[in-house]
Amino acid sequence: MIFETERLIIRRATTSNIDVELFHSLWNNPTVMRLVGFPEGLNISIDEIRDGIAKHDDTDFDKKLIVQLKSTGELIGECKLGLPADDGISETDVKLKPEYWSRGYGKEVKRGLVDYLFTHTACQGVKGTPNKMNIASRKMQQSVGAVKVDEGTFKAPANSQLPRIDVPYYTYIVYRKDWEKTE
Repeated sequence: MIFETERLIIRRATTSNIDVELFHSLWNNPTVMRLVGFPEGLNISIDEIRDGIAKHDDTDFDKKLIVQLKSTGELIGECKLGLPADDGISETDVKLKPEYWSRGYGKEVKRGLVDYLFTHTACQGVKGTPNKMNIASRKMQQSVGAVKVDEGTFKAPANSQLPRIDVPYYTYIVYRKDWEKTE
């Protein structure tokens, strides 16, 4: 286990069938993936996912992590803790199964990720880059005190083997100094 929140457990992914199937269901789901530029999902196989997880080292950072309900043990999504880049900024990511959207789980995961990064790294800020159209993800960033600092567009590569679309995004960052004032 990496950390717990009030309702959730965040842990490393394993090569177990249940973990691999969670990623398969998320990454191949057009509803989940369309706002990150893959309108038909990633078209990734169970074996490719299992192989990717098997290559993980023992650190908690820059890996896919499992979001699990404490009450039932059900796997409801995945997230990532990014190591700080040269500029001192870490990046997080959260993806939940659609049936768990609008229940506050995303905000709970984001709060846990930010707290973990500020507690276990020297990062000076934690970044998220939600699609401009993803109001829920923007609210998730704002819920931890992140402020909009930039905007841009992730351009779909012309030579992609998968259907890809451009993704207009905002960059939100919560800075350590601001986080520490509220905690």
